[in-house]
Amino acid sequence: MIVMNSKKISLIYKYTLLLPLLGLLVYSFNPIYGQSPVVNVSPVVTSTVNASVNPEVNANVNAVVNTNINPIINSAVNANVNAVVNPMVNANVNPIINAAVNTNVNAVVNPVVNANVNPIVNANVTPIINANVVVTGVYNDRTEGSWFATIRGEKIDIEFRSDSDENNWSSNSDFKLSDFPNLPKGQKGEFTLKREAGSVLFTGKFDGDQGYGHYKFTADKAFNDYLKEQGVTDLRDRDAFAFFIVDLKREYVQMVIRNGFKDISRNHLIAMASLNVTEPYIKMWKENGFADITSNQLVAGKSMHVNETYIKEIRSAGYPDITFNQLIAFKSQDITGEYLKGLRNDGKGELPSANQVVAYKSMNIDAAYMNSFKAVGYTSIPFGQLTAMKSMDITPAFVKGFMDLGYKDIPAHDLVALKSMNVDAAYIKSFEAAGYKNIPVHDLIALKSQEITPEFMKGFEAVGYKDIAIHNYIALKSLDITPEYINGFKKLGFTDIPVNELTALKSTGVTPEYIASMQEKGFKSDNIRKYIQLKNSFSDSK
Repeated sequence: MIVMNSKKISLIYKYTLLLPLLGLLVYSFNPIYGQSPVVNVSPVVTSTVNASVNPEVNANVNAVVNTNINPIINSAVNANVNAVVNPMVNANVNPIINAAVNTNVNAVVNPVVNANVNPIVNANVTPIINANVVVTGVYNDRTEGSWFATIRGEKIDIEFRSDSDENNWSSNSDFKLSDFPNLPKGQKGEFTLKREAGSVLFTGKFDGDQGYGHYKFTADKAFNDYLKEQGVTDLRDRDAFAFFIVDLKREYVQMVIRNGFKDISRNHLIAMASLNVTEPYIKMWKENGFADITSNQLVAGKSMHVNETYIKEIRSAGYPDITFNQLIAFKSQDITGEYLKGLRNDGKGELPSANQVVAYKSMNIDAAYMNSFKAVGYTSIPFGQLTAMKSMDITPAFVKGFMDLGYKDIPAHDLVALKSMNVDAAYIKSFEAAGYKNIPVHDLIALKSQEITPEFMKGFEAVGYKDIAIHNYIALKSLDITPEYINGFKKLGFTDIPVNELTALKSTGVTPEYIASMQEKGFKSDNIRKYIQLKNSFSDSK
């Protein structure tokens, strides 16, 4: 068996979308479009050569949404009312196309070449959403340290830092300037910020809009006890500073519990408070058909700015039954009602499924790309084939190159096969220059899958074989029949062997050396088929 692998084509589309998230929201998008066109060349006695290109396109969007809120540790991501956001969304699309040639060796007489391309496209969107809040770290006490502040209009930005060189950490938070009515200006002094979770005593001074000094946080034990009574899970003493930073209040905790979120974890409570997930926001989701929405999903929805307007926009655009996960996937890729409208052919066609839309957008398939093919005669390309075409970077210019050579109305799946095998105008023209014109598309695919060139064909002309049919060249190449192989028989007196007998000789293992050895043993015949029968009889007796 001869296996030949064509060049693997890997296209990676990466992009970063800004998502307003208090913590670090990482929406990992790893759709893999695995396209595996397999070109099977199987010459048999009445040989059939199958050039089967079956690209399977899987758009699996298994998005993991991690809300990491580090109110103390990470200076760039702070859990406070005015979120500082550093989100990153990666959409990795890796279409891999393999063309393998698997030759089953049997006697070939009249090979028939069939090319079939059936792209199977599956799109699955399954976001896994996790909200994780890292409050103060395991080993470091962050209840006191140094502070550095900058007044910016009505806000004051305060950076909390470690006093220890061994345990270096920092965290930035924004506060209302009105919360600090007695800032010490020009000389050292003290000022305090008190919240329900506890209070911070600041010691230091301000010179103009810049201040610095030392701070110490004191937790309110009664507040922590209250949270335990309300069923907040996984509470730790070091969480108190995080509750202070996000300005968590008893009233907010009651609201969350009142709306069905009993036994909520501290992580989700901090995330919801920091993102300002309000009672109207929770009710909005439930009133729009998401009665069982979780705290995890609320965090993801709010961080992605998914609101009632967006939900109604997507539903009215043709997706009335869209799921929460699909909404998150849509928003992360900036899929809008206008984009969805453009996917309809002339505003009348059917829309792809929600999951397929995610695959479309991740591959930058839009109305402009779809409409560009109308100029070359393609008005309604099926979803799976359009996705495969885009993954192969097939453009109207690529199609027009074939049209200019006389190839009209090539099916979309054949375009995918041609591109996957790197069949282009130059390849076709090289055959035309050698006298082979109007080669059918399927034969072109099979020729390229076997790496057959005009030079390969001319080699047979040099040993007396004129006007060999294209499909016979495919059989000759698949069985590794060369002019040298033919000359070996000529030296033994066997000239003008028909092509079908050449393939029969090679597939049964009859070589010039074999015939010479049989002649030395006394078996002599001017009928070369006798040697095929002899070889087969020995094979059958084993």
